[in-house]
Amino acid sequence: TARTAPTEVRTAVARARAAFPAWARTAPAERGALLHAAAEHLRAHAQELADLNTRETGKVPGDALGGVHAGIGTLVQYAELGPVHRGEALRGQFGAADWSVPHPRGVVLALTPWNDPVAVACGILGAAVVTGNTVVHKGSERSPATMARLNALLAEVLPEGVLVGVDGDATTGELLLEQDGIDVYAHVGSTATGDRLAEVATRARAHVIRENGGNDPFLVDAGGDP
Repeated sequence: TARTAPTEVRTAVARARAAFPAWARTAPAERGALLHAAAEHLRAHAQELADLNTRETGKVPGDALGGVHAGIGTLVQYAELGPVHRGEALRGQFGAADWSVPHPRGVVLALTPWNDPVAVACGILGAAVVTGNTVVHKGSERSPATMARLNALLAEVLPEGVLVGVDGDATTGELLLEQDGIDVYAHVGSTATGDRLAEVATRARAHVIRENGGNDPFLVDAGGDP
């Protein structure tokens, strides 16, 4: 399994942190346009990504390509919805109103799984990027080439440091958790890893987004025909 060197892991977080102020100030419409362009760039390489996925995980070729197109569709959706996301007003008593305006949180550490790598990753990356955050993304070590290529393709379109990819297993993940300057931990995968992220985030006062432990139990009634 390819593994990003420890010094490069530290640099990855620093690059994302350095890119955040300018990206957060970028007009939402421009962020959306760049994400749209990134989606189209993936579309031009969809078969390549699907082939990598099939080779690494054994995913059926049609399903692998479908997962890539699902990821592309998610990026397009966020590219269109992001720029129209606005604040909310809550009217109080006469002459008073409360107004909330959403702001980017900062650097997002995204840890994504192998089972549908492109589709799941695009859901997290698209939402984070279009709302003005920068991202350090580590995909599963079970699909390293697919994740490395996805990160590279997106980074070719987005400004420097907006999306930084790292490669590796749990050792790399632990090293990422040791880094300062991460504002959001976003994770899809095992409950144990999610618990570890939540523990670190408590000390770092970071926001946590988790989707953990879903193994899709399947119940068949006695009269059902499998």
